[in-house]
Amino acid sequence: MTRKTLVISFFVIVIAALIALTAWRITVKPHGEARGKRPDQPLVVELNAARVQPMPISLQTLGQVQPEHSVQIRPQINGMLEEVYFSEGQVVVKGQRLFRLDRSPYETALVGARTAWQAAEAQVKRLEPLAGKEYVTTQEFDNARAAAGQLRALLQQAEINLAYTDIRAPITGRTGSLSVKAGNLVTTNDVTPLVVINQIQPILVQYSIPQHVLPELQRYKKRRGIRVIITQEDGSGELGEGELVFIDNAVNSATGTITLKARLRNEREQLWPGQYVGVRTQLTVQHDAVVVPQTAIQTGQEGNFVYIVEQGKAAVRSVKVDRQVKDLAVIASGLKGDEMIVTRAPRNLRPGAAVSTAGDAAVPAVTRNKP
Repeated sequence: MTRKTLVISFFVIVIAALIALTAWRITVKPHGEARGKRPDQPLVVELNAARVQPMPISLQTLGQVQPEHSVQIRPQINGMLEEVYFSEGQVVVKGQRLFRLDRSPYETALVGARTAWQAAEAQVKRLEPLAGKEYVTTQEFDNARAAAGQLRALLQQAEINLAYTDIRAPITGRTGSLSVKAGNLVTTNDVTPLVVINQIQPILVQYSIPQHVLPELQRYKKRRGIRVIITQEDGSGELGEGELVFIDNAVNSATGTITLKARLRNEREQLWPGQYVGVRTQLTVQHDAVVVPQTAIQTGQEGNFVYIVEQGKAAVRSVKVDRQVKDLAVIASGLKGDEMIVTRAPRNLRPGAAVSTAGDAAVPAVTRNKP
């Protein structure tokens, strides 16, 4: 044999050996894997029974917190601000002193007005008997009385101006930022108020709903009060509950919505003016609602479905979800309320597959470990 023939023969033998080795691995590997597997072992799933229980029928939207009452404190006279009697952000009560303006010019004006009025009153008393005896004309006496009346009005105005130097809280609430410090001149023409007081307890939440919901809302409101639950902006964590107190008298033609307001006691001051919150308006309660955990709802090409367990095997049941309340899905059709539902379906779960719970799967292992 030539050298070329030997080389070709060698490569042919090597290639044939590689092909045989590959074929052997393909044939033997599945059998080896099969010996380590138990193809008939049930899939371990979480099960829960569909329940029938009362569930609220509600509307979910976003709203904004507003003070029940808000007052801008402004001076009613001009003068120097001498004293501030509160701290920024402090809760003040109705009638509490907030500011004091310089009283000196108004005390002086009051003394002058009182002196002029007293002199005019004395003149009226002097002329009165003379007018009765016609020693003075009736016109002269009337002029004296008119002058005394005008001076009496000026005296009253001086007393009012002096009282305006003492500024008190008109409502109970929490103060905001102080715009002017003591020692500055304040006037009635100032654009910025001295401070703003917002009533925090109770407090309002304003929100809007679509106009097509209004008839249903009014129908339930006539039967009973409408309960309103306030949550965080993302819908989690309840911040309080109150009642619906206001329905606007017109629909916003630009948005097709109507404005509502709910009042809450806000005892812990968990709600703050300007805060955005979630609003759940509870219209009524459905007493026979069928519910399952939201995690049990699967989505397919033909809509929503759940896996139910019948005789230890999984089966598909088409359902129609009416609404979601927290972590529960309210089922409109497809379930009666006594089915066992797979709440968390593994990816390899298919209709007809044998299933078991974690507790059932642990029993054989314990039995095998016994001597």
